[in-house]
Amino acid sequence: MEWRTILGIAVAGLVAIVVGILATPKTPMEKRTDLPWKITVHADGSSEVFGLTLGHSTLADAIRRVGEPPEITLFVSPEGGKTVEAFFEEVKLGGIRAKMVVTASIGQQQIEEMYQRGLRISKSSSGNRKVDLHPDDLALVKQTAIAGITYLPRHDLDAETVTRLFGTPARRIQEKEKPIVHWLYPEKGLDIALSSEEKDILQYVMPARFGQLLEPLEASGTPLE
Repeated sequence: MEWRTILGIAVAGLVAIVVGILATPKTPMEKRTDLPWKITVHADGSSEVFGLTLGHSTLADAIRRVGEPPEITLFVSPEGGKTVEAFFEEVKLGGIRAKMVVTASIGQQQIEEMYQRGLRISKSSSGNRKVDLHPDDLALVKQTAIAGITYLPRHDLDAETVTRLFGTPARRIQEKEKPIVHWLYPEKGLDIALSSEEKDILQYVMPARFGQLLEPLEASGTPLE
């Protein structure tokens, strides 16, 4: 039997297993709370995903959850905006492999002070400047609440899968400059960016702050029916 046939059978079998797990109620997979589509919204406007509550859980909590140390960096955009992010190269939550970026909830004044204490500045391929933080600031960041999570699954998603797992979006917005469509779930604080050319991205924010994510999309994108 040719290797292509063997590979095809293996892939088909894996797909059947995954579909069966998702479709069957009360399976161990369905009971898990660390899956990308398991989002719990709380009365205070926060949300919980991957076992982490945005606005409450800290970066240290995320590190314990993932089980691997991240790369923590202060980024400065070409426009001058500053954020502190923790990048996890290898995440396996709910048995699904992905990359993850956790944004720290730090005020701009505090970020500016961290920037001034930075040890080294370099430039990334995207044009952002990367600042290596002082060890004291690294320790402080780990105790800071999580503002948002960007989740990058290793495998591409399609419209059917997204609808089945996350439900029908409240809105969809097409980016004008790139072949990216944002599936928006404001009640969950979730933006799923699907692209035919780039990696799909799931971005989680507190539902109470979803407007901060939506505003730039509305300004630069085209609504879809």
